[in-house]
Amino acid sequence: MQRKASCVEIVVLVAGLGGLAGCGSSEPPAGCPPENEIRGACAGVPRDAVCEGGICDAGVDCAEVTQVDSDAALQRAAAGAMSGACIALAPGSYGAVEIPGGVSLLGRSADDVAVGEVTVGAGEGAVLRGFRAPTIRVQGATGARIDSVRVSGSAQEGVVVDPRSSVTLIRSTIEGAGSYGVYALDPRSVSLDQVVIDGSGRPALWVASSEDCPAPAARPTIDMRRSIVRGNHIAGVALFGASAAIQGVDILETAPGDVHSYGEGGGGLSVAACSEVDVQGLRVHDNASYGVLIDGSAGNIGGLGSEGEVEIHRNVRGLWIQNITESFTVENAQLDQNKGAAIGLSGESRGVIICRSRVSRTEMKTLDAVGDISVREVGHGLVWSERSSASVVDVSLSGSSIASVLIDGEAGGELDRVVLSGGDEALGIVQQHVTSGAQQPVLSGGTPALRVAEGQVYPVPTSPAVLARGL
Repeated sequence: MQRKASCVEIVVLVAGLGGLAGCGSSEPPAGCPPENEIRGACAGVPRDAVCEGGICDAGVDCAEVTQVDSDAALQRAAAGAMSGACIALAPGSYGAVEIPGGVSLLGRSADDVAVGEVTVGAGEGAVLRGFRAPTIRVQGATGARIDSVRVSGSAQEGVVVDPRSSVTLIRSTIEGAGSYGVYALDPRSVSLDQVVIDGSGRPALWVASSEDCPAPAARPTIDMRRSIVRGNHIAGVALFGASAAIQGVDILETAPGDVHSYGEGGGGLSVAACSEVDVQGLRVHDNASYGVLIDGSAGNIGGLGSEGEVEIHRNVRGLWIQNITESFTVENAQLDQNKGAAIGLSGESRGVIICRSRVSRTEMKTLDAVGDISVREVGHGLVWSERSSASVVDVSLSGSSIASVLIDGEAGGELDRVVLSGGDEALGIVQQHVTSGAQQPVLSGGTPALRVAEGQVYPVPTSPAVLARGL
C-alpha cells in the first residue's frame, strides 16, 4: 500500500481551507431507508427486484442457463453444472446447495427467493444474486460476487471466506448472524460496497492472517466502501495482519460480547498484527468501547477535504494508538464527546503524526488507571504515555473534563500550533512523573508552555485490550 505524504508536509497548504463539512455526497436513491443512506448511496439489499422477468441473468456471462423451480431440480442442476453455467431460480424456497466452482446462482430478489446454506466451490467468477440465505460459504472460489443477497438469521457465521478465496459483496445485507457477520481467515481478498452488516453476535467483519506479522505480500487485502456496520458485538471491524482500504464507512453502536465472550470488547475498528490501512471518510459513533484502536500497525486515518474527514464521536476512548514501530498518521479527525480519553498514545510508539484535527467535549468516565488497584475518573483530551514519540500539529482541544493534554513520563516529538480553548486553556499541558532534564516534546507555533510535575497530577487510563485473534 503506497503511503501518502505526511500531513506535516502538507499542512501549510491546507491551513486556509477553514472548517470542513462532513462526508456528504449526492442524495441516495428514492425510497432508501434513512438508516441505510451513506455517502449518496443506499447500502443493503435493493428494494427493487433484479429484473421483471423470470430469468434474471443480465450482466452475468452465462455459458448456459438452467431454470429451476423446485429443490430437486436445483440439486440436479448443481450436480451437473460446469464452470460458466448459470442456474436461474424461480420464486420459491429451496434447500441447502453446493455450487461447483464458477457456477452462478441467480434469483429475482431476496423477497422472492429463499435458499438454504449456499456453498461455492473452487473456481473463478461465480455470481450469487437475488435471493436470501442464512449462510454463504466461499470455499476456494476466486473472483466470486455476492450481489443483492440478504444473509439473515444464521445461528453461526453469515458469510465464511476460506483461505485463498476472493469475494466481492455488493448491495447486500448480512443481519442477525449468531456469530460473525463476515469471517475470513487467510483470504486473498474481500471487498464490500454498499453492504449493511447488522446485529451479529460476534464482530461484523473479521479478517485475519494466520501469521503473527505477515510480510506485505502475504497479507489479505480488504476494500470496504459505502457500507454500514451497526449494532454488532465485540467489534465492528477487526483486522489482523491485513492490508485494508476503507472509504466512506460507518461503524455504529457496537456492544460488548453477549452470548459469545461475555463482556469483552465493544469497540468500533480494531487494526492489529502488522496490518496496514488507508482509512478515509470514516464515521465511528456510539460504540461501547473504543472508537478506533491501532496496535502494532501502520498507515493513516483521514485525509484532505470532506471526503477524507473522520468522525470519532461518543465512544469510550475515541482513538487509541499503541505499539507503533514504523509510522501512523491521523489527519482531519474530529473527536467529540468521547468518554475517558479522546486520543491515547502508548506502548513506546514511534513515528506517529496527529494533525489538522479537533478534540472537543471529552466526558468523564470511570476506567482502570495505570498503577492503581481501583478504577479512577478520567476525562482527558490527549493522553501521551509510555515514552512514546509523536508530532502533534495544528490540533485544537476544548471542553475536556479533567485534563486537556496529559503527558505521562518522558516523551519525544513536538507540539506545534496546539490550541487550547473552551476551558482547556486553564487546564494547560501537563507533563507528570518527570524531573528536571527529562525528555520533553519540542513546543512551537504558539503552543502553551508545559507544566512539569515530578509526581502524579492526573490518573492515566490503561490502554484498551487488543482482541484475541482466536476469539
